[in-house]
Amino acid sequence: MNRIATILAAAAALSACSSDPVPNPAETTDRLAVIAGLRAIDVCALYGATQTVDGRSLTVLGFGSPLNCEATVDDSDRPIDATIALNIGPAQPVGEEPSWVRHAVIDGVDVSITSSDEQPDAPPREDMVASSCEFAASYPDNARLTVRVSADPDVDGCAIAQSLMNTAMSAYKQRPKIGTSGLPSTVLSGADPCEPAERLRATRKVDISPADVTVNSCMFTVDDESVVDVSFSYKDPAMLDVSFSQLTIDGHRVVGDDKRGVYDVVVGEPVDGARGRVVPLVSVVGSAGSNELVLDVALAVAEMF
Repeated sequence: MNRIATILAAAAALSACSSDPVPNPAETTDRLAVIAGLRAIDVCALYGATQTVDGRSLTVLGFGSPLNCEATVDDSDRPIDATIALNIGPAQPVGEEPSWVRHAVIDGVDVSITSSDEQPDAPPREDMVASSCEFAASYPDNARLTVRVSADPDVDGCAIAQSLMNTAMSAYKQRPKIGTSGLPSTVLSGADPCEPAERLRATRKVDISPADVTVNSCMFTVDDESVVDVSFSYKDPAMLDVSFSQLTIDGHRVVGDDKRGVYDVVVGEPVDGARGRVVPLVSVVGSAGSNELVLDVALAVAEMF
């Protein structure tokens, strides 16, 4: 489900009766504390000091999103793509796990292993153009450390992913702070997407459920009726010009669609990411008919940065 659909569903739920139990205050505090700790970590530093993996040269490229850091592993045919990501897991279990997902215990932590080769509907290896393998470590505090490798079908991507996961889990124990890797960070690094909501409290009733907060996003309700989602991302600067609405708010460029109540606030200068120059954005998405509120949140974002 995309973010806009999620917001619409959440808005509809506000008008329905609910028998959900009130969350335990300790659990609430713990989830937000874990998220705050994850935001302070330099994900690129989770590659450690290693310069090779599975006998191949490793090059760390930098951030690909607010949640991850990308790298390439040299290969004779073409580079192998690798990504390490860090986030909080969902507050509640999400459905039944597919039977083809494997599990292993690494350093005392449960790790799920999913390979595109092992999916029931996977084509014969000779017909594959590429394959992928993902290792996802689920920590007791609900932190999620993920390593994903994409490569040619004749490359053992899972062997590379396991080697990177071993390194990442070891580095994660040290909780390396932003700046540890020496690679570029941005204004979004370590920032709190719930801060714009906090800035609204002076004039509006704002409710934030910890279950709706992740490392790079914050969904909240305003005045018991409108749902707003704030999230961090990066985008190719050229993509900003195609947006329907072009505004300036508190000195910040804002692009989006006023018909849908969706805006991106540019909060910094272009920076070098893993795949080229990008601009840091804060996206604000509101429920139907809340365009004025969304613009108020966009102003709070602009004031934050």
